[in-house]
Amino acid sequence: MRKNGFILLSILFSLFLIVGCSSSKGSNESAATGQSPKSEQGQKQKEEEGEFEPVTLLMMTHWNDEQFATYFKEPVEAKFDHITLEHVQSRWDEIEENVFAKKLYPDLIMTSVSAEYLEMDLLLDLTPYIEETNFDLDRLEPSILNYLKEQSNEGELNGLPLIRPEYALVYNPDIFDLFGVDYPTDDMTWDEVIELAREVTGEMGGVHYRGLHPGNFDFMMRQTETPKLVDPDTHEPIIDKNEAFKIYLQRLEEIYAIPGNSFDSVEDMKDVRGVDLMRQGQLAMAADRAFAGAYVGAAVENGLNFDFVTYPRWGGEFGDYGPNEPGNGIVATTTSEHPREAFRVIEYREAFRVIEYLLSDEYQMIKSENGDLPSVVTPEVREAFMKGHEHYEDILKDKNLAAITDVEAAPLPRISQYESEIMEEVDYREGIFEGKDINTIIREMQDKAEGNAKSVLSKN
Repeated sequence: MRKNGFILLSILFSLFLIVGCSSSKGSNESAATGQSPKSEQGQKQKEEEGEFEPVTLLMMTHWNDEQFATYFKEPVEAKFDHITLEHVQSRWDEIEENVFAKKLYPDLIMTSVSAEYLEMDLLLDLTPYIEETNFDLDRLEPSILNYLKEQSNEGELNGLPLIRPEYALVYNPDIFDLFGVDYPTDDMTWDEVIELAREVTGEMGGVHYRGLHPGNFDFMMRQTETPKLVDPDTHEPIIDKNEAFKIYLQRLEEIYAIPGNSFDSVEDMKDVRGVDLMRQGQLAMAADRAFAGAYVGAAVENGLNFDFVTYPRWGGEFGDYGPNEPGNGIVATTTSEHPREAFRVIEYREAFRVIEYLLSDEYQMIKSENGDLPSVVTPEVREAFMKGHEHYEDILKDKNLAAITDVEAAPLPRISQYESEIMEEVDYREGIFEGKDINTIIREMQDKAEGNAKSVLSKN
């Protein structure tokens, strides 16, 4: 799966290491970098005395410069006088043309641990710096941390969780009042929510209302502990063996079979978001990302009434988890624009210093207050969710925000490094829209994925 550009980068980087370091790379950091124990000890002594070498770190995110400045540059530089944090914007799959082709080498990336980055030898093992600083991993969301450990190189930890995705069942009380139906409550199952949707779908006062949008990106499947649709060890598609996936498709079929709750085209089914329908006052419930800030904006603009309850449960053998995904993590890289290996040791340490701060209660509190679900488990930090919003007192204070913050997220299963390629163009939504039999949809998906797998695995 390694792309040609990735191979070239790895070769160039290997040559760079050979030229820059006369000693062989071992487990000892000083030997690996060519920095003598004496000089490293002197640097650490300076740091203990509060003397830090000025350093500029480059961070890559998919955010724009304004977002980066607000959430990273300003708080980090305010915390550390000796660190300058610069930015390069790029998606992970555009890193060659947007970053490396411009001879930029990020020290930090806001991303998760991915097979692509691991194959590029791009992700630094954070374990030595975690041990050096006595960083407490127990403070972090365990489901995401365990996933990152599973996805990392064997014996390493190549990334840490930064921001958790937030989910809820969002509802419009006014629509329920129009239909004379009781509001949804916490801990309802999917079957209960689907039945409730039937009661709030239809026309009222010349306006058409939809009862339920099930969310995008397979959120419902992210609540289960079941394996993904590709075996992580053999890399073979197992779509036809995943009972939870069949139940998922059956539920989608039920939701879209409610008269008045379907879409006019498969494109609309794929593209129309629940948050947009909800903000327009046309949707009773959305099982989706919480989007609390977006709903506050709609409340200010057009008087939208909204509240939250917990995301619908699977129940039974599948447990009562909320959806989960890696979200935005933070990694340090093995590349640097500085050729001197001795300086790279300092830079790595500074990169982890930034990571340590970004995962501190202090910084996570800032993120939580401004609407990002924190990656730490500290109760006070989670309880601060959205409290820094300008409309917290007049709009959010009485909302059920605990439905977002207090849900146990599902364990994240290990995934195949080839999953994205094997599942390319393997889709079910057209079949659901056309009313195909569920078993037929699954068989067609399995056949397509098997063809993809044969092609992908023959190249690796």
